[in-house]
Formats: sequence, C-alpha cells, structure tokens
Amino acid sequence: MTKSYSQQQSASDVYILSLQSKQSRVTMTSMLNVITHKLAKKKYHHDMDWSILHYEKILMLLAELSSEGKSPATINVYLSALKGVAKESWRKGLITVEAYQHIKEVKRIKGTRSIKGRALELKELNTLIDYCMAQDGVIAMRDAAVISLVYGAGLRRHEAAGLMLSDLDVNEGTLKVLGKGNKERVNALHNRNLDIIHTWLDERGLTPGPLFLRARKGNKLVNEPISGQTIYDIIIRRYKEAGLKRLTPHDLRRTFATKLLENGEDVFLVQDLMGHSSVETTKNYDRRADSAKKKAAKALPF
Repeated sequence: MTKSYSQQQSASDVYILSLQSKQSRVTMTSMLNVITHKLAKKKYHHDMDWSILHYEKILMLLAELSSEGKSPATINVYLSALKGVAKESWRKGLITVEAYQHIKEVKRIKGTRSIKGRALELKELNTLIDYCMAQDGVIAMRDAAVISLVYGAGLRRHEAAGLMLSDLDVNEGTLKVLGKGNKERVNALHNRNLDIIHTWLDERGLTPGPLFLRARKGNKLVNEPISGQTIYDIIIRRYKEAGLKRLTPHDLRRTFATKLLENGEDVFLVQDLMGHSSVETTKNYDRRADSAKKKAAKALPF
C-alpha cells in the first residue's frame, strides 16, 4: 500500500510546515540541518531518523553547542526546534509519549551575552538617505525609500520586502505591516518618510504590486518584489558608499526603538509598533543605556 504524502514527510518537515513565518521556517530549517549533521552526520534534516531522539542525547547536544561558544539565546532556539520535532515525532509514533515528556522537560539555558548591534545617530541616518537621493536613477531613489522606511516604520527585512503598494495609505500617512506570527500592525509615518516615498512613487508609478520593485540593468523597473537579501545588500552597499561606520539593516530597527524611547514613549507602545510579542524583546533593542554607561565611565574619578 502506497503511503500518503503526509506519512512520507519526516517529523522535521511537519514541524517546519507548522511554523507561520517564512523567516522562521528558513531559520529552523538551517538549525535542523546543523542538528542532523551533529547527531547523524547527514546533510539534510529530512534524511534524519528522528526516532533516535531522547533526553540524554539532547542534553549532550546542548553541551556541545555551549562548548562551541554559542550564546544561551542561540542554544535555546536549537532547543525549541528539537522540542518541536520531538512533538511531531511522538505524533507520528516514532518516539513514545514518555520520551517526548522527558524531552519537553529539558530546561532552557540561562544566561545572557552582550547585545550586538547599535543605534545610529540621526546625522548618520540622514547622511545615508541624502546620499542615495543625491544619486541618479530609479535604483538610488528606491534605495532611499527602502532605508527611510526600514527605519521610519521599524521594519524587519522580510517585512520591508513583502510590502505591497496597497499597504501604504498616503492620505492617512500609515503603513500596514504583516509581521511575525502573521500579526498585522499599522504604523503612522513621519512626514519625511512620506516625502521620500512620494518621490519614489513618482518613479515607480501607481501600478498595483510590490511597493519596492526589482530593477534590472539600465534602471528598468519590473513589477516583481525584492527579497529580504536584497534589502540587506542595499543597506550594506549604501553605508559603504556613503563612508559611514558599519551598520546592518537591523541597526535601523534598533534605531527606531531607541529614538522612540529617548523621546519618552512608553515601552509597551514601542512594543506594539515593532510587532514584538514580548516587552522583554523590545528592551533588547534599547540602546539608551549604551551612551549612559559610556558617559558614567568617562566621568569616573581617576
């Protein structure tokens, strides 16, 4: 008797399908491939025999990741992936309910590491945007709009790449964003954002489709979306061209949070604007303490 498609799928395939966010599926696929190599010397997670999962093996794997210098946060993401696959393995009858319960009880790793990334000074931000706008061609204008909106709406890369023209309400000055967990939020935009976007729309036109279009050689736009990787490439390329200190797309999102908090906005409001499920996550984006600690250290009597 031929197995159905769902029966043929591995427990890890089913787990990945259960994730709502495309970015989460990409991240967990990569992590499960690493786990598969460590546990069975195989390249891809769907080739793994997940019936070997048990409590002790997972503890050994976590210890190995820790010895490699992985941060507690990273190790806990691996653990989350393992628990998700263990659940699907139990549902498929690959492991017993007792084995699954023991895996569920594996505790998250405690501890923190210094937070990576930085918040930009407004002078840096405006230098970056102004540099793009001073260049010729629609690609430079698109890049200016990308950078201004990633900062101005506190966007993740994949959120910016997935925007449609219909998500923008120029009359209300708002942007509809589909974030992690299929959660939708609507953020108001600063007038400078709107000015830059209007200039971009003059070049793009009002044809329905992605807000940020791909561009081919010769500055010719095509009605296709750019990718999250393209967002990354745009920001890395432009900061280098503008002669600025190293920054990443996520630094623009950190800057969004930090500037709002510096302006006295409530952290719970900032949480909503960023699409975070936890206020603790939002606090990790706050870079106000960096300058405060630096100032205190400089003032130390010596």
